[in-house]
Amino acid sequence: MKLFLLKFFIGLLGFVPARVLGWLSRPLGDLVWKLSRTRRNSTLKNLAACYPALDEASREILARDSMRHLAMTALETGICWGWSRRRLERHFLPPEGQEHLDAAFGEGGGVLLLAPHFGNWELLNHWIQFHYELLALYKPGSSPGLEAAMVENRCRFGAQMVPTTGAGLKQLYRHARAANLVAILPDQDPSDGKGRFAPFFGVPALTGVLAARLVQQTGCRVLFGACRRTHDYRYQAHFFPAEQGIYSEDPDTALAALNRGVEQVVGLDPAQYLWAYKRFKSRPAGEPPFY
Repeated sequence: MKLFLLKFFIGLLGFVPARVLGWLSRPLGDLVWKLSRTRRNSTLKNLAACYPALDEASREILARDSMRHLAMTALETGICWGWSRRRLERHFLPPEGQEHLDAAFGEGGGVLLLAPHFGNWELLNHWIQFHYELLALYKPGSSPGLEAAMVENRCRFGAQMVPTTGAGLKQLYRHARAANLVAILPDQDPSDGKGRFAPFFGVPALTGVLAARLVQQTGCRVLFGACRRTHDYRYQAHFFPAEQGIYSEDPDTALAALNRGVEQVVGLDPAQYLWAYKRFKSRPAGEPPFY
C-alpha cells in the first residue's frame, strides 16, 4: 500500500512543470533545513571542512541553497519516472564536453563514466541512454518493491542496471571489456575493505577502489559526467576527461585523481552537490568521529 501511494504521488509530480517544481523546492528545502537536524548539521560540517576559507554566514547561505537543490532532486522524481523522451529532450540544453565522451569511444576500448551526486544524476542517466548504450551499477535498497520500481524507471530508455553484487560486478567488467560504456557513482562511503582513504577537498575520505581496479583490469578510458540544473529550470549534461593520474597502478595516486575529478564536478555549482551526505563518516584509525 505504501509503495502504491508513493508511486501515485510520483506520478502526480510528473504532471507538474519543472518551473513550478523549482518554486516548490525553495519552501520545501527551507522546511527540511528547519526540521532535519541531521541533514543540516552534516551539510554544515562538510562545508566547513571543504571550504574553510568561507565565513560562517557564506557557508550557511550555500548550505541552505544545497538543501533546496536536495528538495528539487526529490521533486524531480516525477520528471525522471514520468516524462517522455521527447519532453525530456526539450528541457536539455546542448551538452558541454560531449566531444570528450565521443573521443574516448574513438580509442577503441571501454569507457567508464564517473557521475557524482551532483545536480540530478538520475536525469544524467536518461540523457546518456538517448545517445549511448549504457550499463550502470546501483546499490540495492532495503525495499525490494521500491528497488524494482527504481530499476524499471532507470532502464526505461534502454540502459542496463546491475546491483553491487558479485554477479553484477562480473557483468560490469564484461561490458567494459567489450568496449561499452559503464557508469559508477564515485563519491559514496564504501563498505569495509572496499576503499582507501584519499583527500577530498583536502580531507581524508574513504574512497571506493572499484573504479581504479576496473581501469587496471580493462584498460577503459575514464570521464566524469554531471547533469546541472540551469537558472531557467532546464538541464545541461557536462563531461570532461579524468586526470592522467587515475590510470596509475598506484591506488593512492589513482584515488586522489578520482576525488579531484569529483571536486571539478562540484565546481560547476557547489550548491548542487549533495552536501547532506555523510561523506566523511569513516575515519582513519585514531581519528575521532567526524559527525
